[in-house]
Amino acid sequence: MLTLINKYGGEKFYKKLVTQFYEEVTAQRAMRHYFFNVPFDKLLSDQMEYGQFIMKKTERGYREPPMQWAPNDIRVSPSVFDEVMVTLENLMFKAKVSRDDVPVFNWHILDLCEETRSQTVDTKIMTLKAVEINAESIKEMYDKNKADGRVEKNGEVFVTKGVTYPIWNTIKPVDQTISLVGRAFANDPGRVTEMNDIKERAMLKVPFLNLKSYASEKVSFIHCELKLSYATGIPVRLMMRCAREFSTSFNEVLAVDKEQVLKNLTR
Repeated sequence: MLTLINKYGGEKFYKKLVTQFYEEVTAQRAMRHYFFNVPFDKLLSDQMEYGQFIMKKTERGYREPPMQWAPNDIRVSPSVFDEVMVTLENLMFKAKVSRDDVPVFNWHILDLCEETRSQTVDTKIMTLKAVEINAESIKEMYDKNKADGRVEKNGEVFVTKGVTYPIWNTIKPVDQTISLVGRAFANDPGRVTEMNDIKERAMLKVPFLNLKSYASEKVSFIHCELKLSYATGIPVRLMMRCAREFSTSFNEVLAVDKEQVLKNLTR
């Protein structure tokens, strides 16, 4: 997303777009309640700090309109939400944003708005502070959100249930990052060519994933890593959505493996 933002002028452009969006919505009586009780400064800081937790989508995914996912009691009517989306789209057209890029911005901005709106009715803390983040707290986060995590001997948090395909979480306190990791191991380490073919087919389906293949005499696997900074904390809702969407995207590696070259951990 950062590359796309830079395409139109970087942080200055993005802040201006979000500011105009907030002002336009709150100026209209029919839809101003979308941002009821949402301070602009909080909305803007969430947009700038939490954007990394929004997973990219396929072209097909972006063809679907964004959806509300804030708690039911603060959701607006579908017609109002449509007006909110149209307002954002019109602002982007005025800013000369390419029609192909509009859906990407739409999803990105509105997903982050939904997080900020959700925070206004939280009755419990839904953000992990940087000092609280370790393998046990990440495991607990998954456990509380209908997933099943366990801490491995190497300190990684392995998540099996509650995601499409098992993923690992690697925490690096030195640089305050947590990485979502997908690994698909070959049944036979010697089948390197077939494994590379699988990787290439998967990349046609999920080109936004940085898939890599590794091979040795003892072990071969396809690997993907999404690195996230937790320097300003982890928004639990967005983290869980990101982890599940990452898992679903990585599952395409197994979906195109018709010859079962890879071990399928869900079988």
